[in-house]
Amino acid sequence: MPPVCNPNEVIIHGTTSKGKTFRPSDWAERLCGILSSFDKDNRLAYSEWAHPILVNKIRSVAVDRKLEEANPAMFRFLMDFAADNDLRVIDCKTLMEEGVTAETVPETAPAETQPSVAEAAPATSRLREIPAGETATAFAALSVLRSSQTDINRFVEQIDTQQRPAGYRLLGIFEEGKHNAVAVCGFHEACNLASGRHIHIDDIVTMPQSRGKGYASQLLEAVKRIGADAGIEQIHLDVYVSGDRADAHRLYFKNNFEIMSYHFRCKSE
Repeated sequence: MPPVCNPNEVIIHGTTSKGKTFRPSDWAERLCGILSSFDKDNRLAYSEWAHPILVNKIRSVAVDRKLEEANPAMFRFLMDFAADNDLRVIDCKTLMEEGVTAETVPETAPAETQPSVAEAAPATSRLREIPAGETATAFAALSVLRSSQTDINRFVEQIDTQQRPAGYRLLGIFEEGKHNAVAVCGFHEACNLASGRHIHIDDIVTMPQSRGKGYASQLLEAVKRIGADAGIEQIHLDVYVSGDRADAHRLYFKNNFEIMSYHFRCKSE
């Protein structure tokens, strides 16, 4: 089990500059879950680089400073997360000198690990395309949709070296004062005999605490405008049919999408 707090760590404290306690209550476990991995018993265990702790009974995250050298992009992501959500970042050595009480929390990460954002999001937002140099700003949102994406460096590398050259593009919605996108849409232009030239939406997601603001519909409308400007008449996407995707189904019906076919797949021999 990692130490409660050591001088090489910085603490992302679960309170804002105004003294409000950050929500949801499991935000620390979700954030640390991004770096978690399976142990020998096939359980998700927290990384050596970041783990949740309680500081004066407040949920917080301890981040090892060595992460900045080992994985600069992930360290920057964690620091940007703190800045985006107005969370205090405190040197652990300072806490120890002040005699602040710190306690560990269970070291096994939750089964569903998702980064979160502040409960009260800013009122203003901006939709724009995310260029290659800013791919990392889409990681927080897309790691919610694609839970297999747990390494920000691999995420950026795959998109920038494999998907972008094949035509993949990213749109993001950025709320005022936030570095990372709170809603993201990834899409590419395609052409085949069945549908001719069309746009296929690969990924669309809104961070949990920013839902209900119409961001997904704004992204879909933006893709439609891009298609219209390029003389492309059809927008395609696939969505799972399970019950937990009912909200997504309603979103697509609301935005004039129709169910046109079944999507079959099998494993190669």
